[in-house]
Amino acid sequence: MSVSYETRIAAAVAEQSDRKIRQEFARVLKVPAQTGGRKRHRLTFREVLYFRLTKSLESEGLMLEPEDRRAVYRVMTLKNHTERGWVRTGHSLRRSGEVSATFELSGMVRAARKCIRDIRRGHMLVERNAQICSGAPVFKGTRIPVAQIVEQFRAGVPVSEIAEDYPQLSEEALRYAEVRSRMGDPPGRPRRDLRLQRTASEAANR
Repeated sequence: MSVSYETRIAAAVAEQSDRKIRQEFARVLKVPAQTGGRKRHRLTFREVLYFRLTKSLESEGLMLEPEDRRAVYRVMTLKNHTERGWVRTGHSLRRSGEVSATFELSGMVRAARKCIRDIRRGHMLVERNAQICSGAPVFKGTRIPVAQIVEQFRAGVPVSEIAEDYPQLSEEALRYAEVRSRMGDPPGRPRRDLRLQRTASEAANR
């Protein structure tokens, strides 16, 4: 069984928004995402690379037409597939034609795998304890809520400044928080702590 990733994790690794990924599947690629038996998108590693690649090309000012996007998607995800002059050989993607181009993907593959490792290892750096911060996730051995550091990254605070303000946090913890800052919220309602509004005797006397 191949490994797949839920959309918000794939989006963080690809540095795309999860909304844009869902829209791309529905409006451009016209290929239903793998769901793993659930009504949620799950992406393979090669699909993650496709979205990271298109994000990188767009940042360089290279916008692919929908036909080329579909061709690149299939070339990236199918074995020994060529289409519209696109062909993938190992970690290289080549476009032949009147104007040829070759895209080296090795660095992108390494960066994506490192990001996924940061996410997996980061989960082991987090704990919940009802006696600490009302049970909110904190970094182990500290009273620092994960959400607090994530929000600082989302606010654009430089990592060097965060590291200076929170010397208790390891470099690995900071990398995890930075990746988490690019993730959307998990599906479903946000977890809320239950609070006792009245004691049983107070309720009985009302």
